[in-house]
Amino acid sequence: MGAEESKGINYGLMGPTTVVANMNRQAQAARPWSLLHMCSVDQWKSGHAEAAGFSETTMSCNGVVFKDCSPTFCISRQGIINLNKSHSLFSFRRRNKFTKMAEHFEYNHIPAQLSSIQNFHVKSVLCYHESTVVLHLVRNMMTQFGVIDLETNKFLGVFGKKNVEFVNEALRGEISPDGTVCLIKIPSIKSDNNSAFVFQLFCLKKRELIREVTLPFHHSLFAFDPRFSSSRIAATSFLRGEDNSLSLVQTDSWSVLRTNPRVDDMHSSLNPHLKDIFFAKDGYLIFAIMVSSGAGCCCREKRARRMQPVDVCVYIFNADTTQTLHCIQYNRFICAIHSCPVNYLPIFSNCGSRMAIVLNDKETQYDHLQIYKLPTTGSLQNRCRIRILQQFQYPDIIQRLPLPNRLIQYLQFQPEFA
Repeated sequence: MGAEESKGINYGLMGPTTVVANMNRQAQAARPWSLLHMCSVDQWKSGHAEAAGFSETTMSCNGVVFKDCSPTFCISRQGIINLNKSHSLFSFRRRNKFTKMAEHFEYNHIPAQLSSIQNFHVKSVLCYHESTVVLHLVRNMMTQFGVIDLETNKFLGVFGKKNVEFVNEALRGEISPDGTVCLIKIPSIKSDNNSAFVFQLFCLKKRELIREVTLPFHHSLFAFDPRFSSSRIAATSFLRGEDNSLSLVQTDSWSVLRTNPRVDDMHSSLNPHLKDIFFAKDGYLIFAIMVSSGAGCCCREKRARRMQPVDVCVYIFNADTTQTLHCIQYNRFICAIHSCPVNYLPIFSNCGSRMAIVLNDKETQYDHLQIYKLPTTGSLQNRCRIRILQQFQYPDIIQRLPLPNRLIQYLQFQPEFA
């Protein structure tokens, strides 16, 4: 159960063509959770990723979370750079308070719109989906949210009540798979309890609050189920008294459909170890990422490796029953508190049936990747989708296939077909 299975396996001499043949052969015969392939980070970038059916090649980032990156937006993976302007459009704001993400969006994507609204500035990227980006904005020391359409490069407007200014660490957001709503976790200003948080569901088109619910724990996380557009989420520690639980929740009533009371077998509470939860592309699996916090921040020591690696656990659950299915454990030489999530989050192949992780062996300083086979679940229709996608090395080809639009949408994991 974990990356220890990889010892003694060496794919270092494989070229991309050999990787394709090896993956096709092993993927058919191997059992779920089996290790299919291992390579170095350099080999991954030079052709192994594409040969194994993955589009993403950026697997590490030196950005600091909540300063350079956010839990859902990476400056390396999304190509955001630090823009050095000779003058500031916002003279009231000191230059040393800008973050890389804030500079990029404030000066590059929406300068005209934000400059026309005095005292507004970007604090961070809260979440994004396709071409829609939701920003954490601050005006006169009050937090609000802004919506940008990157395809048209337009600032669509502001939403959310004018609250006190919140730190980026206190907020968490996600746009639904169909792009219609945005769910945000935010501190509650109505409660006498300073640690109280709420889920707020907003309509992005009208930029209005639809409904909200108070959370029993401040560290609750959530993710939209891609099979149900915006009507179902998975949420951790959603029930009162269940600090180590995973629940399936209906967003129209906040009613709980299923609950797993034991997410992490190694800790009694998910705080502060839980970093993220998310669904597989087809929606049939839920992943929870647990990272040991160790002795605290080790940003200064990580370059010289004068520290112990952190333990990363990927717990996998059935998305219909919340039953625990598997756990993969591995080590990373990163700061568990400030490291960009790209350094420890797994990625998935274009067909959604393979998962890749970056890990370190304790006795070496080199990063390498491992690819695991995921179980093929769901309907016959979903199984056919996986097989079809495995036949095309480049996902852009799907758009050009002579198929009905709804079938192409289904092959692209869009929820409208579900």
